[in-house]
Amino acid sequence: MGRFFLVLLLFLSFTALSCEDLIIGPGDPKPPLPAIHSSGLATLIDSLRYALDFPALAVAIVTDTAIIDAQAIGCRRYGGEMNVTVNDQFHLGSNTKAVTAVLIGMLIDEGLLRWDMTLSEIFPEYSGSLRSEYGEVTILNLLSHSSGFMRDPARTFTEGSPRNQRAEAAEWALSQPPAVSRGTYTYSNLGYIMLGAIAEKVTNRQYEELLIEKVLLPLGITAAGFGPMGTPGREDEPLQHTNSHSAVEPVRDADNDPVYSPAGRLHMTITGWAKFNEWVLAAEAGHQSLISIGTAHKLTSSIVPMGGGIYYACGWMILNQDWAGGRSIQHSGSNGFNYSEASLAPGRKFGIIAAVNQGPGEQADPLYPVIRKLIDYYNHELQRR
Repeated sequence: MGRFFLVLLLFLSFTALSCEDLIIGPGDPKPPLPAIHSSGLATLIDSLRYALDFPALAVAIVTDTAIIDAQAIGCRRYGGEMNVTVNDQFHLGSNTKAVTAVLIGMLIDEGLLRWDMTLSEIFPEYSGSLRSEYGEVTILNLLSHSSGFMRDPARTFTEGSPRNQRAEAAEWALSQPPAVSRGTYTYSNLGYIMLGAIAEKVTNRQYEELLIEKVLLPLGITAAGFGPMGTPGREDEPLQHTNSHSAVEPVRDADNDPVYSPAGRLHMTITGWAKFNEWVLAAEAGHQSLISIGTAHKLTSSIVPMGGGIYYACGWMILNQDWAGGRSIQHSGSNGFNYSEASLAPGRKFGIIAAVNQGPGEQADPLYPVIRKLIDYYNHELQRR
């Protein structure tokens, strides 16, 4: 199982955020001791929260037909009260990409886009500035990080609405030299920003509104948003934290700019995220109705090789793992002040998701012990019932 967790470093924060002016002070250096809870899963994650020195930890175990259990334990501010519940929201970082990919899949099913639709078709107005290397880049290239675009924009886009910023980012990107040739894997948040701009162009709607209306609400996900969780000056949601436990004020500058929303600014409750991952497993099993089965399977198909037998799909990484009984679907995400991870085993029809309101620091994967323990918990405690 270890090889997978080493490569998750590829999916960490997409830009280096400066947080010195946002820190609102460290919490009590003594985190609350773990306790025995009525839920066995809650007791387990409370012990993990304490052992791993997290402010709060949220996890869920899902199958293709149900959420087996979802729990959130800990403090909104490190060392504070044990006030986190399953109604609290956690930042998904780059796990947003899989949700964006579903939106694009829906637009393909509606005939507004095609997998092989090229940037020259989508942006004819930029024909004079579009570099020849990008003319044949397709929607599927953008979804699978094989477009050739650089990882992140080399400039900021902050004027006007997020929709205007993404349109400006797309125009700028088309005139920039590629990082690699088309068809070669290189992780690109810029590519997902462009997907947001494309969705906005073909629907004449803002990406954030589209995602909520067309993907989240139909899945029953009603508590979700973009950017840092909570209200500035209050502790009404889990505060983000540096890896040294300093809490971060939930203002706009405490996350990547809104232009990045399609690449990784979603937050939601652990139960809401569990509903999405239950849907992914259901789609793998062929019994969901949000998009066509063919489109759903395309989103989780191995598309571009990353090396070592690992492939990138559309917002997911695909590889074989013993714990999954073969093929696994996995991804992680962080903006530097949070971390989230999803590990699904479609052949065994179950999956584990976890989120923490603290950045990873130098740790390649701070949730590795959590995922490992929850897989064991599912195998030894739940599957035998």
